[in-house]
Amino acid sequence: MGAITPPVHRTLQGDSMKRRTFLAIPVLSVAAMLAPVSIAAVSVATGALPQTAANRPVLLRTRPKLSEIRLEVELFQQASLDGRSGTVTLNGNTPQSTNVNTTPTYQAAGVSLGVPVLVRTSWCDTDFTKYVARATVDGLDAATDPSKIFTRMPGTAEATLKYEVPFPRGAAESLLLRTTYQVQRWELDVDERAAATATWPREWPSGVDRFLKQEAGIDPTIKALQAVAEGATPGGSRSVSPFVAARNTVVAISKGWKFANSGTSIYGQKGALRGINFTDSGIWGIEAGGGTPVELAATCVAGVRSLGIPSRVVYCLTQRGRARDRDSKGAAAEFRFVCEFFLPNIGWIPFDPMIVRQNAATTQATGMVKGFANVEDLVTTLPLAFRTVADGYEKADRYALWGWKGNVTVNADRAVSRIGFDASGRGNGKIPQMPAPVSDETP
Repeated sequence: MGAITPPVHRTLQGDSMKRRTFLAIPVLSVAAMLAPVSIAAVSVATGALPQTAANRPVLLRTRPKLSEIRLEVELFQQASLDGRSGTVTLNGNTPQSTNVNTTPTYQAAGVSLGVPVLVRTSWCDTDFTKYVARATVDGLDAATDPSKIFTRMPGTAEATLKYEVPFPRGAAESLLLRTTYQVQRWELDVDERAAATATWPREWPSGVDRFLKQEAGIDPTIKALQAVAEGATPGGSRSVSPFVAARNTVVAISKGWKFANSGTSIYGQKGALRGINFTDSGIWGIEAGGGTPVELAATCVAGVRSLGIPSRVVYCLTQRGRARDRDSKGAAAEFRFVCEFFLPNIGWIPFDPMIVRQNAATTQATGMVKGFANVEDLVTTLPLAFRTVADGYEKADRYALWGWKGNVTVNADRAVSRIGFDASGRGNGKIPQMPAPVSDETP
C-alpha cells in the first residue's frame, strides 16, 4: 500500500519517479490580452482592504441550492461474492459454486479508511450536525461508531470521515462506505474590478502560508515555472495587483498547455470512478508543455504560489457531462479541479484552468478571462479536499482522494475500487444571496 507522490514536474512510470531535464519554452506575453491594472507594489496592512465595493461584497454567493449528498467509497471484486454462502454471482444471475480462485480479495483483521470532506468553501457549506454513516462488509452491516467518524481538522475547513471497519472472518470480498449529509451550494459572483484593486499585503493572514509552500505534486520552486509566471506580466508581477498577476500567470500556463488525454478521471469495471487521471508514462509539466487536467491545475497553482500568492487545488466531484472521457462507459461522476487563490479580506477566488484554456484565444478582444474568478457550474460541484489523498492515509490502487491504512493483503487480479456520489435536490436556499466567507475558519 505504499503511496506514490504525484510530482508536478516529474515522470510517473508505475511506482517510479525520475527528475527531468528542463526544456526551453517561450515566455508568453499577455499584457494586451489581459489589459492589466498597473499599480505600485505597495505594502499595506492586512486589514486595510474592505471586503465590499459599491455596497456589495467582492465575492457574492447567489442562487443557492440545497442537496442531500450520498458519498460512497467501495472496494469490491470483479464478480461479487455472497459472503454467507461462499458463492459467486455472475452478472447478477443466480449464485453459482466456484473454485476458480479461492484467494480472498482483501485479507486483514480489518481496515482503516479516510474519506475527506470540506466543511466550507467560497461556494459550499456542509452540514454535519446530522449525518448517516454506514459500512458493510460482504453485504452485511459492519460494527462502526457513527459518533467517531466525522473528525474536524482544527483551524481549517477540512475534515475526514474516519471508518474503522473489522473483517469478522479475517477477509472480505467487498466493502462499502456510505455517508449521507446535507450541503448548500451557490454560484459565485465575483466583482473582478474590485478584486483587481486589492494591493499586495505586508504579510499574509495566519493559516494561508501552507498554500505558499511546496507540497506533494505542487512545486513553486521550479525555475522554468517561475520564469513563465513572472514573465507573464510585462514589468513583473509586482507591477500589478495580485489578482492581475495571478490571472496573467494562469492564462500564460493554460494557453500553451497540450493534452495527450483530456479526461479528468480513470474508470474501471461497469464505469466505476476509480481515480484521478495522472500521466503514467512519459514527461509532463511546464517544461514539457502539457499533461493531464489535474497536472494543469497543479501547475497553475504552483505558478501562482511562485509569485508569493497563496493558491490551491480544490479536488471535487461533479456529475458527468462537463467532459467526455473516452473510458467513462456511462459513469455518473467525474473529478473536477477548481483552483483558488487568496486575497486578504476578500477570500478565496476560484478559477478553472480547463475553462481558461478553452477560451484563452478570445481574451485579447474581451479583456476578461472566462473561467477565471467567475466560474460556471459551481452549484453542481461538490468540493471534497485540498490534497489527492486523505491526510494520514495512503492511496490504494489510484489517487482518488480517499485513503486507507492497515496491513491489508490484496488480490490485485480481482480487486477494484470506486468513489462516487448522488445529489438529491432539497429545494432552494432561504437566503437568495450572501457574502462568501473571507477565510477557512469555521465555527
